[in-house]
Amino acid sequence: MDVDKPAEQPVVGPKEGTPTPEAQTAPAPAPPNPDLEAYNQKWTTVQNDPQDFNSFTALLGIADRLEDVEKVRAAYDAFLAEYPLCYGYWKKYADAELRHGSAEAAAAVYERGVVATPYSADLWGHYAAFKKGLPDANPEDVRGVYERGLAYVCTDFNSHGLWDKYLAFEGEQASTLHVSSLYCRLLACPVRELDRYYTSFKSYVGPLAAAQVVLPHDFDSIRLRLEAEAAAKAKEAAEAKEAAEAAKQAAEAAKKEQEAAAEVKKEEAAAEGAEGAEVKMEEAGAEGAEVKKEEGGEGGAPPPPPANGEVKGEEAKEPAAVTDDDIKQAWLKQQEAVYEATRAELAKRRPFEEAARRPYFHIKPLDGVQLFNWIKYLDFMEGRGEPTATQTVYERCLVACANYPEFWQRYVRYLEARGDEAGAKAALDRGVLVFCKRRPEMHMFAAHWDELHGDIAGARARYVHLLTHVSPRLIEAVTSAANFERRQGDLAAANKYLSDLTEEERSKEGSRIYPFLAIHLAHFLRRHSGDLAAARKVLDDALEQCPGVRSLWEAAVHFEELAGGPEAVARALDLYDRATAPPAEGTTAAVAGKSLPERDREELSARSVDFADMYGTPQQLKAACDRHAQRFMLPTTVTAEARAATSSKRANEGGAGGGAAAKAPRLDHGHHHAPPPPPMAAAQPAAAAHHAMAAGHHAAAYGAYAQAPAAAAASAAAYSQYYGQYGAAQQYPAYGYGYSGYGY
Repeated sequence: MDVDKPAEQPVVGPKEGTPTPEAQTAPAPAPPNPDLEAYNQKWTTVQNDPQDFNSFTALLGIADRLEDVEKVRAAYDAFLAEYPLCYGYWKKYADAELRHGSAEAAAAVYERGVVATPYSADLWGHYAAFKKGLPDANPEDVRGVYERGLAYVCTDFNSHGLWDKYLAFEGEQASTLHVSSLYCRLLACPVRELDRYYTSFKSYVGPLAAAQVVLPHDFDSIRLRLEAEAAAKAKEAAEAKEAAEAAKQAAEAAKKEQEAAAEVKKEEAAAEGAEGAEVKMEEAGAEGAEVKKEEGGEGGAPPPPPANGEVKGEEAKEPAAVTDDDIKQAWLKQQEAVYEATRAELAKRRPFEEAARRPYFHIKPLDGVQLFNWIKYLDFMEGRGEPTATQTVYERCLVACANYPEFWQRYVRYLEARGDEAGAKAALDRGVLVFCKRRPEMHMFAAHWDELHGDIAGARARYVHLLTHVSPRLIEAVTSAANFERRQGDLAAANKYLSDLTEEERSKEGSRIYPFLAIHLAHFLRRHSGDLAAARKVLDDALEQCPGVRSLWEAAVHFEELAGGPEAVARALDLYDRATAPPAEGTTAAVAGKSLPERDREELSARSVDFADMYGTPQQLKAACDRHAQRFMLPTTVTAEARAATSSKRANEGGAGGGAAAKAPRLDHGHHHAPPPPPMAAAQPAAAAHHAMAAGHHAAAYGAYAQAPAAAAASAAAYSQYYGQYGAAQQYPAYGYGYSGYGY
């Protein structure tokens, strides 16, 4: 054993069950954050449905509670991209950025906000307050925000809040000139609180000197004007004085001449005798007195009257110097005149402004009263011929009515009529890309506008976007795109639009829009391609799949009328025959239920008699009458009552209730059938009897049809009623509004 080598110490490990140091220091897993989970859930919801306003606002509330600024930005950016006119959320976004310590980011948010909704007086006020509250606030920066805001909203009826803040800010700066100039600008704006501002203006400037409230250039302008007026008055006084002096000298000369003449007469009278001389002297004295009286009175020519106190007696004073008080009073008169003119303008606008109870944006629709008020307000402004004021009212209207394509379309037309094509294009893009981006009628209007202005590629791109991302299967969109391609001469592309959707709907059982598409496609092929065989096949396929659609049968008959030719009448009567044929014996209830109801078949049969009478040969008329008599010996109302009574009797005998109710006669919706013919009519031949019934009982219902001329124009007018039965609202409930066309 080596004594120099130390003995090895045994290694002592941890006892079983004792945790290692690493295990003792490992942190426990953090509990899940409920706000984060709620945020993720709401985020998924709004991504799937950006129009879910309530989920969006809930998402913003959750984001504000989180300490993750990136999530805050993502939520607010997504929301404000959908609703940029919600000015309050721009402020909340900026407050969140400031709360996370970034004043620069907050300022950037405000800048984005005032660009998105520049006609929001409230947002401009919040932005100015933010600038004012910064540690390194500069009065010029704050003033700049106020001035930018007033450039948009100074004439807004509800802009008094921004004016009040600006006046208070300038008052804090102790700048009387700035405050008074603000009041002067304000008195020219038809705002709600105009009278209050005028009273406040007079109270503010009352104790101040002219130099404290009148801007230097206005001060000099008023002073020069008053001095010019005073000089003009002094000149008038001097001219009046010169005229008076001349009159006085003339009067004195006349007096001397009169005295000399009197002296001569006196000497002549002395030679004639004392008595005669005395008489002559009296006459001459009377004459002289009369002359003096006419020339200015007994005391000679009086001095000229004083002019405004500047000329008194024989001396004219120098014009008085213009004082500061004179300048101030003249300035106040100017402001009073401005106020009176604005007050008259406000009286004209007030009824429209007060009727607009919701001038701000909200996701909820406006009621009809407010919408009509905006229409009347725009009519009023356009009638006055003031482009700037009218455009301002348009922009304010498009805040409250941002979701209504009709107002955007009107704004585009107005700007285009003024010759502002660039402004019209900008307004059109705002409406299509921001506020009405999910409204197909706005996209169709924009495409039509581009087409009219020669931008064919832009119009085609709009149709592609509409049919790809907005409303892929909307009938109005497809037909509009097809008509666009037809106008461009590309019939293949137009036909493809219609054929693709028609085939897609044909493959669906019970499609409500397939009959309409078939009708439209058939007429497109007839009118533009001239392929009558293909057009008839489209209609035949539709009639085979949808035999219970009455308007489809009527459209097929009308098609043959328009197609013309020697076989047109025969083809139409064959269609009437197929439409009015009863279900074959042994037909199942399901198949029979797809056919036309008996009332419709009877009415079409009566119409076939009228048609044959108007256009057919005697043989065709006889065949139509015989067919009608065979299939509808009695009116449907009579036979329905008989069947109902029979069914009720059998049900009662069999003990199975409900049979009568199940086969109750149908109500007559507007078609009045006469009672059965009298006994004498029964002796008539069947064809003649039922021909009379068809002519008599159905004349009221089909008088317009029977009396219609054979011209294609009249037929086309009658056919227009078919298209109204296949509206898009039932197929696409999301677009519950009707499409009134472009209205361009």
